[in-house]
Amino acid sequence: MYSFTCCLLIFIMSFIPPGYTNPDGSPSSACATMTPGHRVGSKPCSSKYVIQSDKLEYYKNDTVRITVSGSSSSDTFRGILLIAKTKTTEQIIGTWSSSNANIKSLSCGGISNTAITHSGNNDKNSINALWSPPPSISDPTTVIKATIVQTYSTIYVNCFNISLTAKDNSVTTSTSKATTVSSITGVTSNTGTAVTPGVATTTTTTTTTQSNNVGMNITWTYANGNTNVKMKINDLKASEWFALGLSLDDKMGEDHIFVCKRLANDTILVDRLINPNGHDYPVSASSMGNPGGQFSVTLLKLENSTVNCEFMLSNFTSSKRRRRAISALSQSTTYRPLIAMGSLDSSNGLNQHTVRAALSDSIQLTIPGTITFGIDSFGSKNTGLMKAHGIIMIFTWILFVSTAIILALFFKKSWPNQKILGKQIWFSVHRALMMATSVLTILAFILILVYSNGEWVPQYKGRSFAHSIIGIITISFAAIQPIIAFFRCKPDDEYRFIFNYVHGIVGFTSFLLSIVAIFIAMFLDSFNFESNKKWGVVVAWICWVFIIFVIFCFIEYYFETYLPLNDNSYTFNKQNGNMDMKIESTSMKHNTSKDLIKGIFLSIHIIIALALSLILAIFVGKS
Repeated sequence: MYSFTCCLLIFIMSFIPPGYTNPDGSPSSACATMTPGHRVGSKPCSSKYVIQSDKLEYYKNDTVRITVSGSSSSDTFRGILLIAKTKTTEQIIGTWSSSNANIKSLSCGGISNTAITHSGNNDKNSINALWSPPPSISDPTTVIKATIVQTYSTIYVNCFNISLTAKDNSVTTSTSKATTVSSITGVTSNTGTAVTPGVATTTTTTTTTQSNNVGMNITWTYANGNTNVKMKINDLKASEWFALGLSLDDKMGEDHIFVCKRLANDTILVDRLINPNGHDYPVSASSMGNPGGQFSVTLLKLENSTVNCEFMLSNFTSSKRRRRAISALSQSTTYRPLIAMGSLDSSNGLNQHTVRAALSDSIQLTIPGTITFGIDSFGSKNTGLMKAHGIIMIFTWILFVSTAIILALFFKKSWPNQKILGKQIWFSVHRALMMATSVLTILAFILILVYSNGEWVPQYKGRSFAHSIIGIITISFAAIQPIIAFFRCKPDDEYRFIFNYVHGIVGFTSFLLSIVAIFIAMFLDSFNFESNKKWGVVVAWICWVFIIFVIFCFIEYYFETYLPLNDNSYTFNKQNGNMDMKIESTSMKHNTSKDLIKGIFLSIHIIIALALSLILAIFVGKS
């Protein structure tokens, strides 16, 4: 029985892949081949991972920090192997030390701490390790090589490398700050994002000069059937994207798109996408099957505040014509260039563009040409409309509407002997504020309509879509309120209560919806208020609205309960021997005191609402 059990265990273990026996790191035998021994081949190189260094040049006494991370939060990995080798002889050099619990050092060839590997098979999004050069440097070029294991069957070998240059201590150091480099080497696929072997794909240089003009320059050349495209975007900020679209018309939809991204960590990426419909989210060109031509990245670099994205389109082959949503890219077809620019979300996806333009000149991929466009003034004009929309809505619904509602609810019996244009004060001010609200709300709607070129926010935009739906309901309510008021019946009409209820419900509902819409707007990527907690101003406003309504309700309750009206009270005064009755209404005294208290709190409310509106308007204007 014992022998049978042992044989059974051996039989079962023979079918367990060796990789499963190394959850705590790569074996030392992997140092030479850089393969973990999972009995699977390396996958084609991908841009989903990035390897970075804090310096390109090093001295023998330096310590170099190496970072391996996913291009987005969803790009995780389980295994890692980092080794430094000389370029010419591939000799393993230097020593490593780990800087977090997800990795540990590994011995190669019996020498301790000559590699870095994972310490567990949990999903990781980023690791950092420190490499120290050897005391003597025989080869001026050192290559940091990484093998990344995404899953047991998905391995990337010799795809992510960085070349570092050894410097002699006698050489004068450069005045530039730390430089980050990410290199990806590998093969090119027909449709997805790929890179040319041995080309450094991201170089980040920190400089002190900044350009005030955002602009782009796109050039392309044609030779031997290949079209080489160079995109240079000046002053593209972190977490922003710029896209070139090739369209058969001047509208978005059924286009070929090339997107250059600058991630939050200054990594530069480029993607090839297609836009099958103007209102759908762009998708990878690989979903098309044969999008036309082979796409190969040749250079990605950030230098002197200029983002460089260069790629080559080659190997165009004719295919049988079949019915499809978008035609394959062709070098012989004339296209209208479209440009767009926007921000990246937390997973490095594309948020809705803030700049969009269709250029007048037509281009063809076999005819060399150049496109130059100044984004700064164009973008400022567009974002100015969006900001004006937000500022108008803030003042209208935070200051005007809240004050008008308070007047209608709590001031109908206040200041009965004082009138404006023959009407009670509360009514005259309430009517003026609500008329201004209707006009300003419609004006703000027109501004955002012009900003979006009359296009509705697509549903996949999430928060923007929710904001637009709640906003249009609020705008509709604001537009019909004056119409309802215009056709109201007389105050003593038996059906007047219907108007009172409808007018009140519509008005108060629109006010509540406006609070929700403004709060959602604080989390839109166009403003980036989520990260710096500026949305706290709206939270303060919501709390104040609740507090001020409670205060006014308490005032009404207090005077009605503890100081009730007494219209029958009076006193007699004797004047010149005659008994002249002078009625002093105690209710008038009470109302005067109540009006004074309510007037003070109304003034406080106006000051707070105005202050919060100004703060939010400044935030929006500077965003």
